[in-house]
Amino acid sequence: MTHFLYNIAMYALWGAMKLHALFNQKTRLAVRGREEWRKRLKEKIDALPAGGKRVWFHASSLGEFEQGRPVMESLKKSHPDVQIILTFFSPSGYEVRRDYTGADVIEYLPIDTPSAAHDWVKMIKVDAVVFIKYEFWANYLYQINRRGIPLYLISARFYKESIFFRSYGGFMRKLLHLFTHIYTQDTRSEILLDSLGLENHSMAGDTRFDRVRDILKQDCSLPFMDTFCKDRKVIVGGSMWEDDYRVMTSLIKELAPQSDICYVIAPHNINREEIEEFRRLLPVTSVCYSQMTPTALREARVLILDTIGILTRVYSYAHISYVGGGWTPSGIHNVLEPAVFSRPVICGPLYTPYIEAVGMYKAGGLIVINDGTTLISAVKNCMYDTDFYNTTARAAGLYVEQNAGATSRIVKALESAIYPQL
Repeated sequence: MTHFLYNIAMYALWGAMKLHALFNQKTRLAVRGREEWRKRLKEKIDALPAGGKRVWFHASSLGEFEQGRPVMESLKKSHPDVQIILTFFSPSGYEVRRDYTGADVIEYLPIDTPSAAHDWVKMIKVDAVVFIKYEFWANYLYQINRRGIPLYLISARFYKESIFFRSYGGFMRKLLHLFTHIYTQDTRSEILLDSLGLENHSMAGDTRFDRVRDILKQDCSLPFMDTFCKDRKVIVGGSMWEDDYRVMTSLIKELAPQSDICYVIAPHNINREEIEEFRRLLPVTSVCYSQMTPTALREARVLILDTIGILTRVYSYAHISYVGGGWTPSGIHNVLEPAVFSRPVICGPLYTPYIEAVGMYKAGGLIVINDGTTLISAVKNCMYDTDFYNTTARAAGLYVEQNAGATSRIVKALESAIYPQL
């Protein structure tokens, strides 16, 4: 009966999406991307080289993709013959990564109806399946299990408030038994799964640590940053929202007399009006990336990155990094990317929903501020207290290094599943 109601809900979801698509561009993309998927998938599968091993990775959206990406790329690096099928549920994942070169086939996941799940799993003919973090689509999981395909859940996190641990969550609890193995991010999730009597799980950690650690192997040099820095100490503000601009303005005003400090600001959304308003409030000269010249870079104290795709490399130049989003409902952005360079990281107060941020704070590598005054105090401590700076910087880098390794654990399991003869 429960499964019957679940199927009714899936058909209702598809109908609701079609209706909502009439008024919403994002939903319209999700609906159009699923139209005639059988025909499109057949063409893509038929075009793949014969004989290769095949693994299906599913991510709900962009954040989950980033957690699965290190596993996909590590697997491909070790076994170039592996063909990867990558699916997304949300347009915010698919539309951004539809051209990702690490996958051989990229599609929206069809809505989880019995017929769609049956046809999809039958058509893709995979040797293993990896769901990332939160996805539990019952019909797909049952179809995978019935065919005896190894099924893994990676980067998983569980909370006692979730349906799995409620009295009415029996149907969802059954789904957990369908996984060959569940790789969790934290010990709390392990304890919760133990409470259900599950044995098919172990803690691997967060694959994002491996992803950011690999940044150190890349060339992060940027000629325009070399010109801009000129032996000055650089404070980088990444993924800035309105409140982040406000506290950063207070800091720049306070330290305006100190010409040996410069700033790089990367907006979360490139909004020209917000950028110009921020520039008007600054007591020092500024330049936007889109309008920079060598002369303007040498004269400016603030460089605004009105572009995307280079923030990670810019963090490598930072003496101190500030990560935005700490006053927004969505919360702070990635604190691991700046931390990997062993520099102090600062953020606003809304950091506790993020396990990596909480861990970094406890380790001493993350400084949490509440307003412009505490930001000024934190930056001055880093600038003028060498022992404090070195201790905080070392803690940030060490936190990333000590928590890396999840990817290799998961890849070894996948290798055993798809290459049992090795």
